Amino acid sequence: MWAGSCPVGRGPRMTHTKSHLPHKLCASCGRSFAWRRKWARVWDEVRYCSERCRRDRSRAGK
Repeated sequence: MWAGSCPVGRGPRMTHTKSHLPHKLCASCGRSFAWRRKWARVWDEVRYCSERCRRDRSRAGK
């Protein structure tokens, strides 16, 4: 692999960092998770980091 370019030759690689995005704590497992584009319209309502945590939410309260 070449440093700074894609192996296919489509230009420089994009480096994505989530440090500048908003974070929340999962209501089920307590882990921190970052904003995702698919949550843009409902970010205030998002409570769980994953579908698995959302499904297992009833176990978290016990």
